[in-house]
Amino acid sequence: MSEPPPARPAARKPLVERTEQAVLVVLALAVVAGVAYRAASYWRLGAEPLEPIPPASLTYRLNVNAADWTTLALVPGLGKTLAERIVDERKVRGGRFESLDELTAVKGIGEKTLARLRPYLFIGEPDAPGEPVEMLEGP
Repeated sequence: MSEPPPARPAARKPLVERTEQAVLVVLALAVVAGVAYRAASYWRLGAEPLEPIPPASLTYRLNVNAADWTTLALVPGLGKTLAERIVDERKVRGGRFESLDELTAVKGIGEKTLARLRPYLFIGEPDAPGEPVEMLEGP
């Protein structure tokens, strides 16, 4: 006689039922569609434009007789070269300027440049620090 057919292994229960699989697929598709829609609307419309902030900042006036060239170079419109020239001219004058008008003796600083620099500078004793001033409108 013949042998009986081998026994079939017992059917294992799936980890996720068919209906649960369908729900997960639908949710995954919804998430992907939402991300795609958001990305498409961003690229189509572009980023939201930002409103410009009016230029205003707290300004600190520097003592021309005390500031080194690295500090003076931070003044808007001054830069490294003019700052070094101011320090060199200060040394020639014995370590101090008597008025801001004397800065016109520095090569590269004329009346127009001096007018732009005045809000940021003052003349004080060589050991006096700078002084904070009120909010000034930007350039």
